[in-house]
Amino acid sequence: MKRALCLLLPAALSVPASADDALGTLTVKGKTTILRSVSAREQSDPDSPSTSWLVIVASDRKIEGDLAPAHLMQLARDGKLHAVRILWRVGTDTVRAVPYDAALPESGRMARERPTIDLRRYGSGRVDAEFRSKMVGQDWHFHANVKATVASGGVVDLEPEAEEAVAHTETSGDRKVALGRLGYEYTEGSFGHAIADGNLDAVRLFLELGMSPNAHETGGQHPLIFAASLCGHQPDSKPRSDVLMALVAAGGDVKAKDDNSSTPLIWAVQTGCSPSAVRALLEAGADPNAKAKGGATPMMFAEIFQRTEIAEMLRNAGGKK
Repeated sequence: MKRALCLLLPAALSVPASADDALGTLTVKGKTTILRSVSAREQSDPDSPSTSWLVIVASDRKIEGDLAPAHLMQLARDGKLHAVRILWRVGTDTVRAVPYDAALPESGRMARERPTIDLRRYGSGRVDAEFRSKMVGQDWHFHANVKATVASGGVVDLEPEAEEAVAHTETSGDRKVALGRLGYEYTEGSFGHAIADGNLDAVRLFLELGMSPNAHETGGQHPLIFAASLCGHQPDSKPRSDVLMALVAAGGDVKAKDDNSSTPLIWAVQTGCSPSAVRALLEAGADPNAKAKGGATPMMFAEIFQRTEIAEMLRNAGGKK
């Protein structure tokens, strides 16, 4: 199956790929990484067991351990991995891509832009294909030729879709002007004010300008804990939850603790952040059995406040009282 391309990308490299190797590039904010390693597995759809997904991870180095999104996210956040996870719904036109790179706020999130596929071979436990994404209009793009042995088994873990991005301005100066129009200076203190205000557009601008999702003034709360603790301050917690998810997607430390040893996950469950926000924390590696100093766990708060969907999510992640 060969898909028409609206835009031709230059070949990343001209050397033919060896068996079970990727050959391509991942470019993030103008910085290009060579992709040389590949793993492939066919897995069933969580909602339709008769539907299969071919999951390919093309990366700059061989990945030790499992290829689950949470593991890839942790490696990327630690600066140990640059990768693209490509998902093709077997026998259809559906192709999705997920970047894993610490420099991207949308790392670990399924891109809205669909890549194209040139499937040269698929069957008898092998895949030979080329994937391309758009080169313009976003902070990242990739091009990969893969030849790999395809393992099988298990249920695919689909990443959440990236949030709609704030329109990008052309320069950092323009972004700072846009931030100023929203009433914020580019400082750690002002970053905290944007989180307190639940201003998602401003928080995204801070992150695009390079503010660390873990940055806070001396003596202040960690941004993820601050955002999670504020979910209960609005009848509709969606704006607060969206801010929390933006911080997580940007590589925020989901294992941060406050003076009471409470983590962002404990706060999120306690104050009523959305199930999507709780899922984002868990997928990024939050401990479902974290304990505050008094012994409180996320599951305890889920049951106390009758957050049944979140309780089930915690149980599935191995959470206990």
